[in-house]
Amino acid sequence: MDDTSDKTVAAAKEVADRLDQHGHQGHAGAFRAVLADIHPRSMFLMALRETCQTVLTAIEAVDPVCATMVEELRLEVDKRVREEHSS
Repeated sequence: MDDTSDKTVAAAKEVADRLDQHGHQGHAGAFRAVLADIHPRSMFLMALRETCQTVLTAIEAVDPVCATMVEELRLEVDKRVREEHSS
């Protein structure tokens, strides 16, 4: 993986850890499941983006701090997806 992918994975792990700490074990597990699967970069990014959107929809009203972290990760993943498609 390149440095950009490493940063994205690290951010996803941080979000999963925070979700766990805030009692959202199922949602944290969704992030960890994406991280555990070995996919080509574009498939990984799309799976991570979809997970972000699903978790964001589920927790934004009940846990604003975690929702903000998920949203920031989703925006970063969107940026990476756009870069992938433009190259």
